[in-house]
Amino acid sequence: MERNERVMELLRQMIAIDSETDTDKERDMERYLQKTLSEMEHVTSGMIHIPDDVHDRSVVYGFVQGRKKDTVIFLNHHDVVGVDPYGILRDEAFSPDALLDDLLKYETNEEVLHDLQSGQWLVGRGSCDMKGGAAAQLAVFEAYAAHPGEASLLYISLPDEESYSAGMRAAVTVLKELRASYGLTYRVLVNSEPNEMADGKLVSYTGSVGKLLPVVVVQGKSVHIGNYQQGVNPIGVMSQIIAETEGDMSLADSWGEESTPPPAWIYLRDRKEHYDVSLPQRAAACANFMTYQKTPEDVMYLLMNAARHAVEKMLSRVDSAQSMEVISGAELLKRASAYPGFDVFYETVKNNCFVALQKGESTYAQETIRLIEETINFTGMTEPLVVIAFVPPYYPAADSTMLQDERFDGLLREIGGMTDITFKHYFNGISDCSYCCVAPDLNEYILEDNLLLWGKAYSFDFSAMAEMQIPFILLGPWGKDLHERTERVHIGSVSKELPAMLERIVSYVGETAAE
Repeated sequence: MERNERVMELLRQMIAIDSETDTDKERDMERYLQKTLSEMEHVTSGMIHIPDDVHDRSVVYGFVQGRKKDTVIFLNHHDVVGVDPYGILRDEAFSPDALLDDLLKYETNEEVLHDLQSGQWLVGRGSCDMKGGAAAQLAVFEAYAAHPGEASLLYISLPDEESYSAGMRAAVTVLKELRASYGLTYRVLVNSEPNEMADGKLVSYTGSVGKLLPVVVVQGKSVHIGNYQQGVNPIGVMSQIIAETEGDMSLADSWGEESTPPPAWIYLRDRKEHYDVSLPQRAAACANFMTYQKTPEDVMYLLMNAARHAVEKMLSRVDSAQSMEVISGAELLKRASAYPGFDVFYETVKNNCFVALQKGESTYAQETIRLIEETINFTGMTEPLVVIAFVPPYYPAADSTMLQDERFDGLLREIGGMTDITFKHYFNGISDCSYCCVAPDLNEYILEDNLLLWGKAYSFDFSAMAEMQIPFILLGPWGKDLHERTERVHIGSVSKELPAMLERIVSYVGETAAE
């Protein structure tokens, strides 16, 4: 069978398996991949269970040992987003041919219709994001396993990329252990997420944006609304904090001509459970900050300053005599720890949060807010207060070029000679590559101390991640409309062009391997 045919065979098999993220269905793809890898010659394969995972998911890997220790990593994820966007076609989301027939009947977008009628695109959930890249990688891996060369080759497929990256957080430890066991040198990691086309060129990336989720809990002063001036409305304060920061490009991060999106508030609730004629006691909100250079410490500093300014403006506007302090989650815990019995109390509440998350009864944001409120309640603090902490998941910004690896630069030139391609610095779509090469000045303690669920509910191996320092490329097939019902991948790109580039990457690493 020709390689392009094998890619399409594997891809169709993968699409047919429903592996929606954050469900037990992901395990079906894991079993398929492990079976496929275990049947290959010269391959060491396995499934690494993710600790404390509610869906009992695993990282699947296959390893081919070459004549040299220099190693290429093929990275992909096997979960897909849900099928609700397909509407009445949801039952066909995993059947490309049937889906194509119906899309041709119902779709009205001219570009989509042109693509579908051309016969050059494959539809179906996961075709683009990212079973297309996973299939191309697997076909190249399979061919290499049959005739190993100079470089060693590692295939890793992850669950949960579309949700909380539990797979990649576990894989960091796996990579550390494999490197130690085989004495490997990780030369490059290729994550074959779909790429877009711009000005006739494929757009690839050598960096990945960071993502941080600050949570803000505002405790006001609840009074009868008739006595408004004597109280503090936490909704008013929170609204002012949001107004000070939402969509503000001055709070975005930049590198050269590239820029992150501005902060966006994605969760907002008052904490009042019933109606009465009084101001609510508390309000809570969660924001999304994306970063290139900014650290968690920087984001905390920016948001605390914005909150102080918002508090001052709000209290001045309503002519309030009240004062309101702005503190971090770490500072709240420090103050609470002075109260007898707090440490035992806090660990009990934290474990209850873990149980709620395991049962799927709550979210990271809700449980972090719960921790803050329970801590305030324990201490008996009644004064107006703003607390800022962090919510999982956390994605560090990663930049391959900071490693200043001449052989990596040579590899980029080699790829550029094969196809029309543009290498951009940061991928703004968020990816598992965030855990490949973190900045050396990242202060892990600022994150751990303020990410209140850190521990059993959410963690990763900081030391292993800092040791990895693997240069990476986000290089995949040309795809369109990921996460939509018209998600599709270009057949020629995924079955011919991408495999050729992957094959060349492996051979180049072998040719330039250290003696």
